[in-house]
Amino acid sequence: MSRREKYSGSGNGSVSTYAFVRHICLAILLFVLVGISPPLSGQELNAAVKVNSSMVQGADRQVFSALEEAVRTFINGRRWTDNQLRMNERINCSFTLVITEALSAGSFKSELYVQSHRPVQHSTYITPMLNVLDTELEFDYTAHQPMQFDLNFIQGNLTATIAYYAYLILGLDLDSRSLLGGTSCFRNMELIATNAQSYGWKGWERRSNRNRSAITAAFNDGAFAAYRQMWFDYHQGLDVPSAGGEPGTEKIVPSVLVLSALQAKRPTNVLIKLFGDTKLEEMVNLLSKVDATQKKQAYEALMKLYPVRNTELGRLR
Repeated sequence: MSRREKYSGSGNGSVSTYAFVRHICLAILLFVLVGISPPLSGQELNAAVKVNSSMVQGADRQVFSALEEAVRTFINGRRWTDNQLRMNERINCSFTLVITEALSAGSFKSELYVQSHRPVQHSTYITPMLNVLDTELEFDYTAHQPMQFDLNFIQGNLTATIAYYAYLILGLDLDSRSLLGGTSCFRNMELIATNAQSYGWKGWERRSNRNRSAITAAFNDGAFAAYRQMWFDYHQGLDVPSAGGEPGTEKIVPSVLVLSALQAKRPTNVLIKLFGDTKLEEMVNLLSKVDATQKKQAYEALMKLYPVRNTELGRLR
C-alpha cells in the first residue's frame, strides 16, 4: 500500500475518525458561539448561609461548621420548582442562623434571619423581596447528618423551616414577575405547615397571627388576592425606569392605598408587617422623589400603617 493510500482515508476506520473529529470541532464551535449565554441550571437559589454560634459557650464548633455547610448545600443544591433558570437568573438570598441556646446534646434553640432581593429590569437597582426574622426555631442536628426533605413526609423542624422559607422566597419572586405566579410555591408552604403542625414545634401553631402558619394562610387565602395583585403591580412599576434610569415610582402610592384598605378589613394581618419589614425603607426612598401631593398622601397612609416607624417616615414630611 502506498503512503497516499494509507493516509487518504479510503478505509472505514479513517472515515469514522474524520467524522468524529469533525463533530468535535463543530461542537466546540457551537459552544463558543453560544458561550456568551450562561448555561441553564436546575437550581433556583443562590444563598449565602451563615451559622453564628457565639452565644453558645463550650459547644463543639465543628458541629456548627458542618451545619453551615449542610444548610448551604441543602438550599443551593436542590431543585425546588420546575423552572429552568440561567445561572445569572438565580435568586440571591441569605440565611443567617443564630444559635441562641444548646438545649441538650444535638438540640438547639435559634433565630433565623432570611433576606432576598431581585434586580429591577433595565436598571442597576436591586429591590428587597423578603426581610424576616424568625425567632421560634428549635431543631435537632448531629454533625455531618444529611439534610433530607420530602414535602409529604416531614422529618425535622430544621429542614421544614428552611424549605418553607425557600418556597416563600421563590413565591414572592414569581409573584413579582407574573400575576399569581408564585401560587404553587405558596401551596407547598401550606403543605409543609400542615405536616409540621402535627409535631407541635414552635412557630407552626395555628392560633398565632404572626408565625409561619399565619404567613402561609394569608398567601393562600383568596381574600388577600388584592395584596398579591399589588405586589405584582408594585414591581412591574419598578421595572419601568424613569428617564434617568431610576426605578419607576408610579405604582408606589397606589400600593400604599391597597395596604390601607387591607388594614381596614384585617388590622392584624401578617402581610402588612411582612411588607413593611421588607419594603418600607425602599418606599421612603422612592417616595422622596415624587411630587408634594403624592408624598403627603403616602405619608399620612403609611403613618397609620406603621406608626412605630415614624422616624423613618419623617423624611416624607
